[in-house]
Amino acid sequence: MTQTHGTGVVERPGSVAEAAELLRGSTGPVVFRGAGTKQAWAGRPDQAALVVETGGLAQVLAHNPSDMTVAVGAGLPLRDLQTLLGGAGQWLALDPDTEAAGATVGGLLATGDSGPRRLRYGALRDLVIGVTLVLSDGLVARGGGTVIKNVAGYDLPKLLYGSLGTLGLVAEVVLRLHPLPSASATVTAPVPIGPAVDLALRLRASALEPAAVDWADVDGGLLAVRFEGTEDGVAARRPAVLDLLGAGAGWHTGSAEDDVWLRLVGERRAEDGTTVVGAGSRPSATADVARALVQAGEASGVRTRFASQPALGLHTARFDGAPAAVGSAVTDWRERVQAQGGTVLLRDRPAAVDGGLDALGPPPSSVSLLRDLHRRLDPQGRCAPGRLGSWLPSPTAGEDSAT
Repeated sequence: MTQTHGTGVVERPGSVAEAAELLRGSTGPVVFRGAGTKQAWAGRPDQAALVVETGGLAQVLAHNPSDMTVAVGAGLPLRDLQTLLGGAGQWLALDPDTEAAGATVGGLLATGDSGPRRLRYGALRDLVIGVTLVLSDGLVARGGGTVIKNVAGYDLPKLLYGSLGTLGLVAEVVLRLHPLPSASATVTAPVPIGPAVDLALRLRASALEPAAVDWADVDGGLLAVRFEGTEDGVAARRPAVLDLLGAGAGWHTGSAEDDVWLRLVGERRAEDGTTVVGAGSRPSATADVARALVQAGEASGVRTRFASQPALGLHTARFDGAPAAVGSAVTDWRERVQAQGGTVLLRDRPAAVDGGLDALGPPPSSVSLLRDLHRRLDPQGRCAPGRLGSWLPSPTAGEDSAT
């Protein structure tokens, strides 16, 4: 299906073969799009001559319940996959904030989006066992699982995680599944960020095995700890975790539990005019990262809010203020986080904010490896140019312009 769009021609191939033929016969910049839930993450791509949507690649290709695996087209929304798998008592152990908005399996892999349950089940890259990638020249490469062509020995599932569409079109994904838990409960406690970090680290090291530990700047601080498993197994954890979290801790199941996690998701979601930024650090540095955010916000005169998965060291900051001031605050916070050995990724924001900051900041120490990989898989630099900013120079730019 062909459409025209402000960013170029929009195509929706219905198969890997169609996608390969489409890319082989096209020229100019190309952008890949699933549900469009994370189009603003990192840098904004240059205007594309071609937009390839994955909605036509939304099939379940093979489900093997006994092997606990499923192969799907990359355009399949996660929520639809979970519904199908639930009938077999299985699920993909993934709970990204964008699931309700229709985030697709391929889009989640390309953006490295996982969710709080990553604490127990790992990130999406840990659940992918095979992938089919269509390169910008139409070459179809498969890695992991049943390998038809392995690209120079690369571990494609790992390489594509967080690649943001800069290496090619993720067309098919083979995934490892888990049994659907029969019971779930969440314990909440009103805890400021400092004590919350201590509790999170103790929980991670304990035999309680939480599925997720989340914190948000709600009413002075709200810590939420989810447990999953059998009815007896979840209930057995109740006395110990209530004792650990202390006075004010509450036990939630059913719709009350759902409400807790919906509230936490809301603390990470962009609202009109807000800028959302993600960061990663050592879990033990979480409180320092939170303090750095307060300092950056005060120095620039913008309002900030902080949410975190403290046992993982993954954080979300929201900035609200004039675009120039927000740009200054984000840059300041990034510098403070990087000084602690952390990383920062710009996510959703108004377009006006882009003029006041570098979307990605200084390149990582591994940038030369990234550029070499990009030259091998996308030698013409057609895939999402601009998405990784100065980290990946355009085909017409020399290496010196990106350092």
